[in-house]
Amino acid sequence: MKLIIKILVVLFSLLLVYEVVHLVFIRDMNGWAILSWIESVPENGPSTKAEAKDIGEFTIVESFKGESSFVLFDIFIIVLMGVVVFSAFNLWVRTKVSQSRPVWKKLFYISFALFFVLSFFGFRGAFIKVNELTDDEWGKVSDRIQVGDVIAYSKEKWNARRELFAKGKATVIGYRLFKYGHLAIVVEDPDQPGKKVLFTSQGQKGVNIDEDIDSLRTLNWESWRLDKWDRIDIKKINEGVKSCKEKSGHFFGYDYSGMFSIWNENLKPETVKDFGDEYICSTAVVTLLYFGGFESDSTPRREFDLITPFQVVRAKGAFVDNSSIPNRE
Repeated sequence: MKLIIKILVVLFSLLLVYEVVHLVFIRDMNGWAILSWIESVPENGPSTKAEAKDIGEFTIVESFKGESSFVLFDIFIIVLMGVVVFSAFNLWVRTKVSQSRPVWKKLFYISFALFFVLSFFGFRGAFIKVNELTDDEWGKVSDRIQVGDVIAYSKEKWNARRELFAKGKATVIGYRLFKYGHLAIVVEDPDQPGKKVLFTSQGQKGVNIDEDIDSLRTLNWESWRLDKWDRIDIKKINEGVKSCKEKSGHFFGYDYSGMFSIWNENLKPETVKDFGDEYICSTAVVTLLYFGGFESDSTPRREFDLITPFQVVRAKGAFVDNSSIPNRE
């Protein structure tokens, strides 16, 4: 029993250190500094071999926060966690018996109870600030979003914790490890011309266009735009969307092997028949862009076969002539 308590104290201590570092030093980076070496872009990408006129890159055109947490609440939670760890150390880990043991025991139970209660309300969203816009205000934001914009998502930490621990959504781990945790590209709905929807891939659904841009209203995201978008073959983009939509809708449509850096689907389809039926969000976007005529520098993989959302938008790429690629027929 004593060994288990020591292990729990060590784990809580590591969690405490991480939260302090995240809050004080890398708060605005959304945790990406932890694994920044994974999010680097390969140096041998297609843009290094292309002429200047054929090189494309993304720039941020919109940044939106639909929700945020209270900093004071985060600090208080960390202080309580620190008291729990330190008092537990003095009670059950430290070999020398302290004369202040009754005080430490009282501190432990009080701080642990407060930590548990406040965390419970934190998971329920009680300490999340929601950016409430009027329909007119949101309309102005959504009107600025164009077909071809790549949406990179971040997530308020308590929302991410709730989805991970309460709903068991393992895919939200990326929000705490990388700069962005999810990616989508704005396309036109093939069944409703003029309607802007989000082409992406999600766990248990795979590639889909189930959400339109109004789903962004309460979320945290940044919109990245590819320059020279006029060089993209929109007809092929639409064909790719239709092909992926036909193959989606099942649990194994999400590329869990790609999520864990083991194996990725075909990222360079020559025909619509070459599209796979398993992608993660970031590979779904780069694959569709490739079929439309833009090859990203993020695709030549090295040590890990993983492409993160931040890699996609920070990478340059080369426009390629895909006019010889046959269509569906």
